[in-house]
Amino acid sequence: MSDGTHLVRYDAMCHAISAAYSVDEVKDIRDKARAIEVYARQAKNTEAERQACEIRLRAERRAGQLISDMEKAKGGRPTETPNTMSGVLPLAELGISHKQSSDWQRLADIPDDDFESALHTERPTTSGIIGAHAEPKQSSCDRRALWLWGRLLDFEREGLLDADPDELISSMLEHMQATTMEMAPRVAAWLGRIGR
Repeated sequence: MSDGTHLVRYDAMCHAISAAYSVDEVKDIRDKARAIEVYARQAKNTEAERQACEIRLRAERRAGQLISDMEKAKGGRPTETPNTMSGVLPLAELGISHKQSSDWQRLADIPDDDFESALHTERPTTSGIIGAHAEPKQSSCDRRALWLWGRLLDFEREGLLDADPDELISSMLEHMQATTMEMAPRVAAWLGRIGR
C-alpha cells in the first residue's frame, strides 16, 4: 500500500474523529486504532505504530470532550444506569472505566496547540501528555518550616506579641532565664534575616 493511501486513510480517520458526536462512535475508532498500534509495534512498523497512536490519542481526546459535554448537560457524572429515553449508553456499558473517562477529559482540557505539539514527541502516551500539562504539585514542606510556622502562630495565639518580655522572663525559673537570655538574641538575629 502506498504512502498516499496511508495518508488518505489517516486523514479520513482524523476527520471521522472530529466529526463524531457520540462517545461510542469515538470509542470504536479508538479501540481499532489501539489494535493497529499493538499490531504495528509487534511488526516493528514504526510509522504505522506512530500514526495509530496519534489516531488513538485524538479519539481519546474527542471522547473526553463528548463525556464532558454529557456531564455538563446532565449536571454531573454520566449516569451509571441506561437512559433509554435519551438513547445514551452509560460509560461502563461502552467499556470505558472511570479512570479512562477522567484521563480522556483531562486530555480534552489541554489547549489545542499544546496537544498537537505533544503528538509529535517521541512515543506520546495518554499519561505522558496529561503529566506534561498537569499543574505542578506543591513541594512537600520541610518539617522544620512547619514547626517554625506553628511557633510563630503560637506567639499570636498566646498574646506574646502584646506581652511585656521582661515580665514573662522574671516569672521563669533561674535555668529557664539563663537559657532564654542566651538564646533570645540568636533567635532574634535569625528572625531578622526573614524577608531580606
